[in-house]
Amino acid sequence: MALRDTSIGSAYYRLLNNTLIPLIQKSPISPNQVSLIGLGLAALAPLGFYLHPFFGFLFMGLSALVDCLDGLVARAKNLSSTFGAFLDSTLDRASDAFFLAGFWVLFWDAGHFKTATALVFASFLSTVLISYTRARAEGLGLTCTSGLFERGLRTVYLLAWALLLALFPLVRTHLLWWGLALFLLLTLATVFQRIFLVKSALEGSK
Repeated sequence: MALRDTSIGSAYYRLLNNTLIPLIQKSPISPNQVSLIGLGLAALAPLGFYLHPFFGFLFMGLSALVDCLDGLVARAKNLSSTFGAFLDSTLDRASDAFFLAGFWVLFWDAGHFKTATALVFASFLSTVLISYTRARAEGLGLTCTSGLFERGLRTVYLLAWALLLALFPLVRTHLLWWGLALFLLLTLATVFQRIFLVKSALEGSK
C-alpha cells in the first residue's frame, strides 16, 4: 500500500486540499509548472547539504511538498493529462538523484569516499529499478504498485535521515553510513519483491 493511501497520507492530502490548493487554484500556475518548481527545489538540495544538513532537509521538504501539489492542482483546475503524469514521473527520477546527491556531498569529509560513492550510486540505481519494474510490468498489462519502499515512504525516510543528521552532528558520520546502508537494503529488497510479484503474476496467468 502506498503511503498516500494510508490514514496519515489521506489526512495530509486533505490538509493540502483545504489550505494550499484554494490559493494555487486562483493563480495562473499550471500543474506542469508546479512539477518543474519541485524539481528546481530538489536541485538545490545538494547545495543545501553543502551549507548544512538542515538546509538540505529544508529544500528536500519543500520539494516533496510541491511534488504532492501538482496532481492536486491538475484535478482542481481540471487540467489532468497523460503528458502531465508522464512529466511528473520523469521529474521524480531526477529529484531522487538530487536528493541522494545531497547526502553524497556529506560524505566528502566522512572518509572512505570511494566506498560511499559506490553505495550512493547503487542506491540510485536500485531506486530507478523500483520505478522501472512498475513501468515494465504495466507495459505487460500487469499492476505493480506494491512494494516495501515505494516513493512516498522513501521520501519520508530521506527527510527523517536528513533531520537526524542536522540535529545530531556529533554522530553524523555514523548516521550517514547506517542511513545509507539501510536505504540501499530497503530499495534492493523492494526491487526483488516487485520482480517476484511480477514473476508470480505472469506464471499465474498461464
